[in-house]
Amino acid sequence: MKGMLFTLTAMVDFIGMVVALWLALYLLGRGYRSRITLRAVVVLLAMSGFFLGAYTNLNVQIPGTAAARATLLIVGLTTWQDLTNKLLPEANRKKLYWLVIGLYGLGLITIILLMSTRDAFVGEVGNVLWVGRMGMGFPYLIYGIIQIVASASILYNFSVGAKVEGALQNRYFLIASILVVSTVAYGVLALAITPPLPRLVQDFLILSSIVLLGFSVARHQTLVERRATLHDFPVSALAVLGLSSIYILIGWLYKFSSIEIILIVALIVITLSIFNLVREFLDRLRSKDENEIRRQLRQLENNAWLGVPLNNRLQDGLRLMCKMLEANGGFVAVLQDELYVVLTTFHSIPVGRELPFAEFSCDDICEPPLEMAGQVAWIAPGFGGGEQVAVIGINPPKTRTQYSDNELDILVEAADRIGTIVYMHNLRPLGKENLQHITAELESHEADIQAKSQALMVTLANNPDPKFIKLVEEGLRNLSDYITLGQSELTKHLNVSAETHIERGKAVRQLLVEAIETLRPCKERPAQPLPREWYSYAVLHDAYVEEVPNREVMARLYISEGTFNRSRQKALRGLARYLMEKKASQGDVEKQ
Repeated sequence: MKGMLFTLTAMVDFIGMVVALWLALYLLGRGYRSRITLRAVVVLLAMSGFFLGAYTNLNVQIPGTAAARATLLIVGLTTWQDLTNKLLPEANRKKLYWLVIGLYGLGLITIILLMSTRDAFVGEVGNVLWVGRMGMGFPYLIYGIIQIVASASILYNFSVGAKVEGALQNRYFLIASILVVSTVAYGVLALAITPPLPRLVQDFLILSSIVLLGFSVARHQTLVERRATLHDFPVSALAVLGLSSIYILIGWLYKFSSIEIILIVALIVITLSIFNLVREFLDRLRSKDENEIRRQLRQLENNAWLGVPLNNRLQDGLRLMCKMLEANGGFVAVLQDELYVVLTTFHSIPVGRELPFAEFSCDDICEPPLEMAGQVAWIAPGFGGGEQVAVIGINPPKTRTQYSDNELDILVEAADRIGTIVYMHNLRPLGKENLQHITAELESHEADIQAKSQALMVTLANNPDPKFIKLVEEGLRNLSDYITLGQSELTKHLNVSAETHIERGKAVRQLLVEAIETLRPCKERPAQPLPREWYSYAVLHDAYVEEVPNREVMARLYISEGTFNRSRQKALRGLARYLMEKKASQGDVEKQ
């Protein structure tokens, strides 16, 4: 019986160390900017150290290590309490901030007392399977107080707002917190009764709580910001834990000691996690550079009415695009009398060359005609006012054989902005009345009620911040979850106020649905396949309001995944712009 208890305790401690270490480093790489994620990482690292110490103590006993493990429990418990505080509404969070600071201070005092009183735990030598006991004294009193206060505070935080009944990820976190409190209760019970209680129960409760913590934080933080997380989380877990299992088997076959095996596994987990951390850091740097170039493209688009020659603006935009894509060169050709004439070039087709209208008119990105295939890799249409007014081509990449899907999306985005620049330049010599008249004709011709000239100018002058676009996207993903919407930052951006967060969530949903409906070109939806002007409405309404799978939406529109993603991003930007414009117009009305 004792041998089985030893084996089970060792297994729980071993698994706890590996899982806690991997979850900590995984969350650090995927969401290190989040305050909630960073606190979860601290908890998981502390518990990883706790399990490593507990496992080592089963095989090699070192006097005084029980106090070190107790300090790690204090670090984890106080940080967990702080984490639940961050889930509270802002008003409640500020009111209870003193409690967070007080618990951190009390935790520091407790750690100092435990580390300075190395014999605080009595009968430590020889006790590897039972919950440690403390001698009566001041350290015992403080240690008990902080555990009880932190546990009560965690439950209180959930009772006043951190518990979100409608959000599944917070249900997991609530269960995880209850398990933590149960661990404290079990420890207090072990100190109160005479027969020693097995440490296995306490360690298993801690393991269960950190698994639920890691999963809930990954779901709450990472899933919202990174669409790949649904696949990334389980695949990463299988990869790391699978490799760890292989090394455990190898260590067992070569008769490594238990300490050597757990240290090897810890090294494997750390090595793989550091590799992922570095990759994530480089990806974020690349994304930052792309966002900066996109910002410069937006500036070019916004300044299209300034007295700068068209070819100069296009040359700047072309250079930015080639720099972003690491292309050997590219060109921009504009529509002139049923021909596309190369207006500016960068190490590509010479200026002034005429391109056939039929061969270079396309609805989406495509490969060039055969006679240009060796020099030009891809061409993309530039639209303005609902018509193709330009064509943008890029040469093959400098250091690779082909472009990635993400880079082709960037090409399409740059083509859209260059098309807008050309369109606005062509309209510039006209007065406002003529501009409105031309826009009205375009509306009638394409049944696109959104293409009003004034709205176009407002849109270009108010490009939404990428962070706001992500907030809108997050809101659409939680369109049926009033509670999550009510706690979203969208409530502040959209000036939504109500007595409860449920009512705020309903108001945000109503605003988002109304915004999607503004993208509807006309009342009656035509038969499939839908015309191009319906793409923005269809990808948002079908995917988020009707909750139709993306594959089915693509099938309805008869478009590829790349075209679907580009249409969705374009629609999201338009939706975010509309919400900004509506907020600005409401502010003007209130001032009047």
